Amino acid sequence: MVLEEQNPVTATRDTHASRAWSLRCCSLLMLTVLALSGCKDGELKSVVDHATDPERVPTMATHDVQTIISDDGHTRYRITTEQWLMFEEAREPHWVFPEGVKAEELDSAYAVTSTIECDSAYYDKHKQQWDLNGNVRITNEGGDIILTDQLYWDQGRHKLYSEAFIHIEKQGRVIEGYGYESNETFSTYTLRRVEAIFPIDESRMPHP
Repeated sequence: MVLEEQNPVTATRDTHASRAWSLRCCSLLMLTVLALSGCKDGELKSVVDHATDPERVPTMATHDVQTIISDDGHTRYRITTEQWLMFEEAREPHWVFPEGVKAEELDSAYAVTSTIECDSAYYDKHKQQWDLNGNVRITNEGGDIILTDQLYWDQGRHKLYSEAFIHIEKQGRVIEGYGYESNETFSTYTLRRVEAIFPIDESRMPHP
């Protein structure tokens, strides 16, 4: 067995370097512990959750948006909104429009044929379904107006429906009731429970 003789000067330098490195590591560890201990439990949890939870943190957030999207490559919709939050990494990918949204159906010449507006909206990408809430207002090409507080728009089945109270203005008269269902152009619809039918009186209309 051969023993190598170590240079005393080199050994001393190595020892000093090792001690300096250990001190730096300890200092960094202490600073980290102090920083974490200075945070309240709620604050620390918030940072961790918001950094990793795709259910709460949007993949993308955009503001003041106007864009055109297509359904099956033919029907076009112009979407206008103040805030568009996209949760693409969530278990159920979805979009949220907390500041409301306006969707305009466009024909081949990009003329508006119908419009939907509401205070807030939720879109399930897999189900292709919109949940429209608050002051929902629909107008179609024939000038009919539909008002309600909640409306579901199933793009996969090409229909709209609502169990909330609904107000319809069509061909000079008002129809009110519950259980609304229609096609996407609002040209045909059913109302399962009619509460009232009366001629339009502009002085009592709930719209400008």
